[in-house]
Amino acid sequence: MKNLRFIWVLIFACTFTTNLYAQTNKHHIAIFVPLYLDSAFGANDEYLYGKGFPRLSISGLEFTAGAEFALDSLSKEGKHLKVHIIDYKSRNGNLGTIAASPLMDSVEMIIAPANGADYLQIAAMALQKNIPFISATYPNDGGVRSNPNVIIVNAKLNTHLQATYNYVMRNLGTGRIIYVRRKNPVDDRIAEVFKELNQSPNGPVLRMETLLMDDVPLPEDLIKKIDSVRENVIIVGSVDENFGRNVASTAALLAKTNAVTLVGMPTWDGIKDLSKSEFKALPIIYSTSFFKTPGNKWGSSFEEAYRKKLYSKPSDVAYKGYEITWTFINLLLMYGNDLEKHLDDKQFNLLSDYDFRAIQWNKAATGPDYYENKRVYLTKRLNGVTTRLN
Repeated sequence: MKNLRFIWVLIFACTFTTNLYAQTNKHHIAIFVPLYLDSAFGANDEYLYGKGFPRLSISGLEFTAGAEFALDSLSKEGKHLKVHIIDYKSRNGNLGTIAASPLMDSVEMIIAPANGADYLQIAAMALQKNIPFISATYPNDGGVRSNPNVIIVNAKLNTHLQATYNYVMRNLGTGRIIYVRRKNPVDDRIAEVFKELNQSPNGPVLRMETLLMDDVPLPEDLIKKIDSVRENVIIVGSVDENFGRNVASTAALLAKTNAVTLVGMPTWDGIKDLSKSEFKALPIIYSTSFFKTPGNKWGSSFEEAYRKKLYSKPSDVAYKGYEITWTFINLLLMYGNDLEKHLDDKQFNLLSDYDFRAIQWNKAATGPDYYENKRVYLTKRLNGVTTRLN
């Protein structure tokens, strides 16, 4: 049933690629999602996956499903819209072609879970057409400059690193701190950020020992660094999930006989293995831009409605699809061209709070390069429960 329901979402998205909740002379919104519809349907529009669905489409489907629930809620409140659901991974969804089409002359907001080159193309489109672009999931600015239309919801990696460093300094700074990483350019950049944060000329700094490890770390290398008489704080300075998972496995063994806290990266939110029983007694701390507060009234009602319609529990991507669509369309309807001045308004928030800052790399510039949400949640997994620390 779950597969059949997701197929329904796929067909729904295909059918309503350019026209959803249409009303005359109403606000136009474009939602760009990576659905890969061309890979799902044949030349005669027959569905190619039987009772399944293409893996490439899953994330886009989940975001679309969440957005659809939000649009239903907006419609029930009498907020009539013309919404264009555009599969930017289909032949008809070519971003260059869409940017040059008359469609974008009427669009007042773009929402997109896009990254890499796709994100850059949408950002350029937003600048050219002077349309606010809500970058829903990409934790990066992609080098965008002088484009105040770009609004980054998912805090950038450096923002996460600073929040993590500050938390360790305030709460774990007296422990034995071991910073583990691999020798490669990505981990080098993360280490450089921590080094800069740890160079305060006046205030306290963390006493960290760096341990370089292989892609598949040897447990004995970490065991030799453990202090048996005080708290050990292992910071994993790598966004590679396999490396993080391997270090966590060793830390879980060490925690059986030593006081160990493991501090990870924002990518750890997606490592499902960390919920296994072997990690239950190991305190694991990592940052995220999105946290589902247990017992949240809206979250509970959304999950119930989602299960009833799609016979599945909503993923974090589905929650984001609903929350971002609901919040930012409401802000647009209320504030129009003054949207950027009201990004932190809380009246339409569902789960997340925001702390948007105007980022200006060149101090001599006349305006911001983009807006970034600086609100980062520190979370802790322990004994099967994830709690918010800030």
